[in-house]
Amino acid sequence: MDEKKQLSDSDKETLQNFYRASRDLLASGLVPPICVQRSFEAASAGFLGEDTWRPTHITAAAMVDAVEGRVSNIQRAHGVFGDRMDRYDRTLAILSGPEQSFDAWWTFYKEHDATVLITKEEHGSGKKFTVEELFELPKWEEGMFTNSGFSFKMRKKVELAWIRAKLEEMEKLREGR
Repeated sequence: MDEKKQLSDSDKETLQNFYRASRDLLASGLVPPICVQRSFEAASAGFLGEDTWRPTHITAAAMVDAVEGRVSNIQRAHGVFGDRMDRYDRTLAILSGPEQSFDAWWTFYKEHDATVLITKEEHGSGKKFTVEELFELPKWEEGMFTNSGFSFKMRKKVELAWIRAKLEEMEKLREGR
C-alpha cells in the first residue's frame, strides 16, 4: 500500500469487522463462496486504491508485445510467480482459516495481491514462472505500471520507455557489448 495512504485505527477496525462478517457469511453457506470472495476483494481493493493488483514483474513476451503495440494482449496475473496464491484461494484461506489479527491477514492479502504482467497466451497456459524467467519492474514508489481500471497504465514516455530500455539492455548483453 502507498505509504502516503496509511490506514487509521478506525479504518483497520472497520476492515476487521468486515473481515469477521465475511468469515461468518462464508461459514453460513447462505451464498456461494465466490460471492463472498468477490465482495471481500472489492472492499479491500477500495482501501488499496491504485495499489490493487500492482505488478512486480513482467515476462519477455509481454515486453515484446508492449513495444510492438499489442498492449491489449498483456494482462495482470495472480498466483503465477513464486508462492503467491491465486486471488480466490488467497481470499478463501483468509476467510476460512483460523481467525487472524488485522495486521496478519492484511499483510497476507497484500502480498498475494501483487501480480505479474504476462501475455494472454501465457496466462492461459497455467504456467508458474520462476524469478529467472521474469524481469523485475521498478519499485512501486516510482509510480509506474499503476492500476488503471481493470488494466494498468502503459504510458509511452514512462512505462513503454522503461520496457524499451530494458529490451535494448538485453540485446546489448546478447551481442556481448
